[in-house]
Amino acid sequence: MLNINKAKISLLILLILCFLVAGFFAGKAYRERTDLAKEKAKEAAIIKARLERWIDNSE
Repeated sequence: MLNINKAKISLLILLILCFLVAGFFAGKAYRERTDLAKEKAKEAAIIKARLERWIDNSE
């Protein structure tokens, strides 16, 4: 009976570790995706500002 309890505890610890690792990698992927979106928005704002200046200067 003691071995079954040890196995249950080991499996529980292993399951918790798996969730922690999966959460870490999911968070990392989310941060990378949001950083990329911020960078693209910044580039779009720069292009828009340049276009507006070019239109203003051409008039």
